[in-house]
Amino acid sequence: MKPNNIKTGHWWAYNALFLAEHFLGEKWYGKVFGNTEKKLYKAIDEFATNNPMPDEFKIIDLKKGEYTDPFKHDHFPIVFRGAAADWACQGKWTFDYFAEKYGHEDVTLVNNPGLIKDSDQAYDVVKFRDYIAGMKQGSKRYLKFSRLVDEQSGLREDFDYDWLRKFRVKGAQNELNYFFMGGKNTMTPIHDGYAMTIFVQVEGIKRWVFYPTNHRIFIGSRPRRYNYFFSDADPYNLNDPKFPLLKHAKRHEILLHPGDVLYFPSLVWHQVENVTDSIGVAYKFATLKSGFISSKMLFTCFLLATKPLLINTLLPWKADILNYKKPKND
Repeated sequence: MKPNNIKTGHWWAYNALFLAEHFLGEKWYGKVFGNTEKKLYKAIDEFATNNPMPDEFKIIDLKKGEYTDPFKHDHFPIVFRGAAADWACQGKWTFDYFAEKYGHEDVTLVNNPGLIKDSDQAYDVVKFRDYIAGMKQGSKRYLKFSRLVDEQSGLREDFDYDWLRKFRVKGAQNELNYFFMGGKNTMTPIHDGYAMTIFVQVEGIKRWVFYPTNHRIFIGSRPRRYNYFFSDADPYNLNDPKFPLLKHAKRHEILLHPGDVLYFPSLVWHQVENVTDSIGVAYKFATLKSGFISSKMLFTCFLLATKPLLINTLLPWKADILNYKKPKND
């Protein structure tokens, strides 16, 4: 679905170029279509400037008493305030708790392209207690997409999976849990993933920035053949010449507090910042249909991904579906 402030012809041209770059790669695409893209972006910029887009995207923010069972939306994030406030993880999962009970465990610090703020965080395997000690001392290394919860069955007991599983739909694959722990001001830049996500905030506060799926044209996401997508744009720097259309994107923000649960659908763009030291868990599952509903183009590029090949992701369907692990060529 195209943004409302873009001509149909421009949208088709942009998608044709997007697909061409997927096949040609960034280097050859730039040589063959670089000037064509610049002319198209200029025309889009002029039209969008004179035709402001109505803000049709929203975050559904629900207080306790405004919901009972969880529910989903094909395009919008939903916040269930206090939904996990009574779960065993609340209050129990502190930084000292993990250092004492699981400090001897190895945890993996990822540095996948587009998922870290800069290149300072190298791929590394460290003892959990050492990571927590460094975080308390101000380290900006961010433990994200860890499989700790799935590896430690005792941690799963602190979650209400009967409630979480009500989000699942027919044909859903996987039941993966990704653990996040990071110090104040650590973040994950703009990205999206194929899986639908239910994020449980356990400790601290997170700021989430969302964009609609079709705003990839404004935030400057490029097809890089991964099975996830990302952008280097800064949501708060609207004058970056590398992202000339960013000023036309509609940014939506929300703060997540301990006990809040956030749902968002497949392929919705998001940036996440730890406003304070923070702990949270993302419960994920995927269906082919969900990606097709969100974006036919990104769905196509997901099927055509080579980093890794789709067959490596699906057979067996037990791999990290967003490939949050060390690249093989590192």
